[in-house]
Amino acid sequence: MSFLYNLVVIILLALSFGAQEFVPAIEFAQHARLLLPPVFFFSASLSVSFPVMLCLALFTGLVWDARNLPYKPEKVKQTAEMTASAEFSERVHNIGGNLTLGYSIFFFGALGSLMQGLRPLFKRGRWEVPVIMVGIATGVWLLTEYVIMSFLRGSFYFPHLMWTKIITDALLAMFVAPIMLYILHTFARLLHYEVRHEGLTYRFNGH
Repeated sequence: MSFLYNLVVIILLALSFGAQEFVPAIEFAQHARLLLPPVFFFSASLSVSFPVMLCLALFTGLVWDARNLPYKPEKVKQTAEMTASAEFSERVHNIGGNLTLGYSIFFFGALGSLMQGLRPLFKRGRWEVPVIMVGIATGVWLLTEYVIMSFLRGSFYFPHLMWTKIITDALLAMFVAPIMLYILHTFARLLHYEVRHEGLTYRFNGH
């Protein structure tokens, strides 16, 4: 039943992009918001095989970049502080900055590979560490993206609003991760899908 489960995961991932359009921003937290597609991808990476995870990373990265790029360049010359603050503020609703199409595929693939190591915990229903890792993966993805943007801009400046937004986004990801994991676990049970641990030398038997 792996085909049906993988198909359900792909459909749910596609639906998360539509649902993202209706997720409001939190104004008092520098317009932080729940990033549904990335959070669902990180959660799904705990249950699918490595090749399927790479396919999900390809799909998530391409659609995410296509939705949030291109970025409008600054029209006037500003100081490093003004540019960083303005750039991060303008990307509140369009995560992606002045990066190129397809860059997210690499980040999702790399972070998804880390999440793959927690599949035994997902199978056993132990979601404490996976939930925390979903939040960490979300924060690392956003921070890495901003660092690369700063490198391309030629100026490294980290305003407090950037840290506030990244931390809030990561906490929101951790808050909704149990719901995502429960949905995935439910579909896995209904479709009689078994999470396999390819390449792992130690097998968890649930005892």
